[in-house]
Amino acid sequence: MFFLRKEWQDPEDGIETVLLHWTTSRLEQEPSWRRARHTTIMMPQPTSRPGLRACSLWVSPPLAPSRLLSMEVEDGPRFLLHSFCEVIQRGRSWSTEVTNQAIRTRTVTHSDQSAECTQAFLYYSLDALAHVNRVPMFLQGLPLKYQCLPSLPDHPPRLDEQRTWARRYRFMTRLPAPHTFQGQIWGPAHTRALYAVYFSRQGTYNPFSEGGFWLLDNGGPWEVTL
Repeated sequence: MFFLRKEWQDPEDGIETVLLHWTTSRLEQEPSWRRARHTTIMMPQPTSRPGLRACSLWVSPPLAPSRLLSMEVEDGPRFLLHSFCEVIQRGRSWSTEVTNQAIRTRTVTHSDQSAECTQAFLYYSLDALAHVNRVPMFLQGLPLKYQCLPSLPDHPPRLDEQRTWARRYRFMTRLPAPHTFQGQIWGPAHTRALYAVYFSRQGTYNPFSEGGFWLLDNGGPWEVTL
């Protein structure tokens, strides 16, 4: 899942409200507007462009969990985002045509040379850091059942949490160095994405309270095009 910003420019005066209707579908499917349909109000923006409206969508890929967890390395369109605007103008409503937007995934790979980190997290933004998405990265060679364990709480973990993390750690110690992690960046095709990677040594919620480290590109975020 990821945040996606959508914008609308009022074509003329007298527009009162703009509603964005949207849904997703697989590449081979037609969109269904009767189910899995979302509606979001586009809010006027305090910018120098009069009539500019925007909203943020929380998009979830319409794919089976097994496909999302497979970490396929090939890049390309994975699903479609369909949307249209319902415009209320001077007490009457009219709608725009439906637009279709290809959503791609880009797999990024980075390694922990020390082989000491228990997890890695991918932080990425599709809108120049206005919204930042945080997703776990997969450790190559680790069994799937141990890939996406919840982060350990700041307070002492329960006994079952300790046992699960202990089993995961035993698997990790058998993997050769360096430990290579992969993560997926989702977004519209040809979009510029900024990202950074955080390597965690303790697997806690707060990246600023434990001894992990950030992997940056000369002190700033990495950049990729989807």
